[in-house]
Amino acid sequence: MSSELKTPIRPDDVRRFNVGDVVYISGVIYTARDKAHAKMLSDPQRPFSLRNACIYHSGPLIVKEGHNYRIIAAGPTTSARMNKQTPAIVKEGVTAIIGKGGISSEVVRSLTDRCFYLAFPGGCGVLAKEKIEEVLDVYYAELGFTEAVWKLQVRDFGPLLVAIDSHGESIYENIQASSRAKLSQ
Repeated sequence: MSSELKTPIRPDDVRRFNVGDVVYISGVIYTARDKAHAKMLSDPQRPFSLRNACIYHSGPLIVKEGHNYRIIAAGPTTSARMNKQTPAIVKEGVTAIIGKGGISSEVVRSLTDRCFYLAFPGGCGVLAKEKIEEVLDVYYAELGFTEAVWKLQVRDFGPLLVAIDSHGESIYENIQASSRAKLSQ
């Protein structure tokens, strides 16, 4: 199944997808890596809402030109780096996480019935850039361009593979189980 979703993404939207489905997202997404996750969770005055938000695990390569920003590349970063903070981010209302490489079993359980994990192809930072229409804002710029939270307007962002669905199914765990079974044969 291939579908287009528009942000904000509600938990009901997420529940209709299963591992292996392909999704394209249009609307607002936020980039966040390690330091941004820590800052978001510790900031009682967070300047944006995580309710029904889409977080993209990315540290985009951006240059400032006058008062504007230009994205050079925006590939995904390894999501497991954010394992510790992801359950708390999901509790704040995040419904979609985009990244690469998967997440821990504990984090998979935290997604149940409320959020899904979408894998973006690693090494495709220029493809991601082509799907970004505009940089709308930057938060926590003091963390540096790579670690800051970038609010991006995207159109048909993807292809994104539903790698972990809101029902607890994980393509990563399925592949490991299949590999173990074949190895034991």
